[in-house]
Formats: sequence, structure tokens, C-alpha cells
Amino acid sequence: MSQSDQAFVARAARVAIVAGVSVAVVLATLWVLKAALTPLAAAFVIAYLFDPLIDRFEARRVRRGAAVVLVVLALGGGLAAFLLLLVPRIQRELVELAGALPGYLDRFTTVVLPGLEQQLGIELPRTFVQLVERLRSEGVAIPFETIGGLLAATLSTVTGTVSGLLGLLVIPILAYYLLVEFDTMLERLALWIPPRQRTYVVEKLRRVDELVSGFLRGQLLVAAILGVLYAVGFTLIGIDLALGIGLLAGVLGLVPYLGSATALVTASLLCVLEFGLDEHLVAVLVWHVVVQSLEGFVLTPRIVGRSVGLHPAAVIVALLIAGDLFGFLGLLLAVPGAAVVKVFAHELLERYRGSSLFAGPGDGEAGA
Repeated sequence: MSQSDQAFVARAARVAIVAGVSVAVVLATLWVLKAALTPLAAAFVIAYLFDPLIDRFEARRVRRGAAVVLVVLALGGGLAAFLLLLVPRIQRELVELAGALPGYLDRFTTVVLPGLEQQLGIELPRTFVQLVERLRSEGVAIPFETIGGLLAATLSTVTGTVSGLLGLLVIPILAYYLLVEFDTMLERLALWIPPRQRTYVVEKLRRVDELVSGFLRGQLLVAAILGVLYAVGFTLIGIDLALGIGLLAGVLGLVPYLGSATALVTASLLCVLEFGLDEHLVAVLVWHVVVQSLEGFVLTPRIVGRSVGLHPAAVIVALLIAGDLFGFLGLLLAVPGAAVVKVFAHELLERYRGSSLFAGPGDGEAGA
């Protein structure tokens, strides 16, 4: 190994040690203070999402504090309109579905299941007890302990969420102050960076901002459009709880593929319970394909953009890992964390490709 290669390896080792220690300290801090930091992180995400809108108001010579008040009032009005118009309708749909569900289940067991048995040539269980007995007779082990553990963990999560609702009262207050001081706060944070490294760090953070803002704001708009499309389409088809399905698909649409998959499964299940295996189910499948095509070929390329650089699979993995480690705080930090990893991993890869260690003896110019 040449002297230049040894210097590159030594420098890379020093950087890796410093970066590893720094990341470990940050992760340990997040783990210890995740309950306290969750409202602050949620408020910061809100401020981050709406800061460009506040900047536009400032460009029109509206004072920042007044612009924040206008945006808060508009959001409050929109939320109130949503609660007044949509929530009562969803509640009525739930009541109607609960009243019709016994008839749907009876139709499923007397019409749909016999039709499936005739087509498949097998006998299907009619009740949960029959299903368990069938599985046991075929030697399939049912992990009741695992299912019980999952239910207990879910209950614990719900209980923790309910107790954490008190923190929701703090989020709007923190978001307001962060929005008012957002630009000033970023300028003050930049002063903590050593002058010789400031240009480099600011340039990398600007790239992280492009990735995060492009994904978050674009995905929010795409999810909202998908929710509306699913609600309208399923309503025209005649599916019960179509508005609720659209709302759920829009909320879960923030995670790539999750909203669309939830809409397809929920609408198909309700369609089979209500109409059986007929043209309504075909219409649901066709509409899902149409919406997915619009998302893949029109909405995502035009709104999110092909240059965002955060692959949906990478986002899903980041959400799973961060959510498992830090709960809701991890979900808030998953996308920014993935963007940071992508930017600096690309930087390290480019430096490695430009080194003599990668290029080999005598190929320094070609490798650079």
C-alpha cells in the first residue's frame, strides 16, 4: 500500500470514528429523551413544512408574525370545516355499516362461500372455530402466544398514545414560535459551524433540505389527491364507507404504497360483503389500477419529481427502523435521517472513487 493510500485510509478511519461517536451520542440522546422530544420534533416538522409559505407572505411585505397568524387561522378554519362536514358523514356511514354488517355476513356465508366452494372444489370453514379446527387438523401451528403478545403491545402503544395526547397541546404553541423565529434560528445555528467548514456543511444541508422538502411536501399533496380519488371512485361504485376509506388511504398515503394497499384491501372486503363476487369487485379493481397509474405516471413525477432521490423502498425501511427504535419520534425523523445518510454516503463514495486506493497505481487521473 502506497503512502497516499495509507494517508487516505488513516483519514477515513479518523472520520469514521468521529462520525460513529457522534451518531451514537445523538441516538442515545434521542432514546433517553424521546418522550420529551416528540412534541418538539412534531412542531419543527410543522414549521419546516409551512416556512416556505410564510416566506412568500414576507416577500409580499407582510410581517412574519402576521403571516404566521394568517396561516394558523386558515389551517384552523380548514380543520373546523373538515370536522363539521366530513366527520358527521363518516359517523353516519359507520352506523349504517354496523347495522348492515349482520346481513352482509349472512350473505357471505350463504352465497359467497358456497360459490367459492363450487369454483374451488373444496369445503371452506364457516366460523372462526371451524377455521382453527381445520388448521389444527392439518398440522398448522397457531401462535396464540405471539398473537397475544402483539395484542398486548398494541394495547400498550394505544395507552401510551392516549397518555401522550397531553403533549399535543404543546405542539401548536411550539410550532407558532418556531415559525416566527425559523429563519433567525437557522442563521444562529449556522454560526456554530466553524468558518472553514461552514460552506461545505451548509451546501450539504441545502441538499438534504431539497430531498426532504421535495419528498414531504410532494408526498403530502399526492396522498391528499389519492384520498379524494379513492373516495369519489368508491362512492360512485357504491361501496359503503367510501369516504372513510378515502380518508384512511390519504393519511396512510404518506408512507409509499401503504395508502393504496389499504384502500384496495378495505374496499374489496366491503365490496365482497355487500355485493359478493360480481361486477362491483371488478370495478373496484379497475379503479385501483387507474388511480395507481395516475400516481405512478402523472402525480408522482410532476409533484414529487424524479430528481428527489429518496427511493420509496428506502423510505419504508427508514420508517420501519426508526419507528421501531424511537416510536413516533422515529417516524418524524426517519425521512430527514434517510436524506442525511444518502447525501453523506454519496459524498464518501465519490471521495473513495476519486482516491488512488480505488483507481490503482498510475490511474489517479482516470479515477478522479
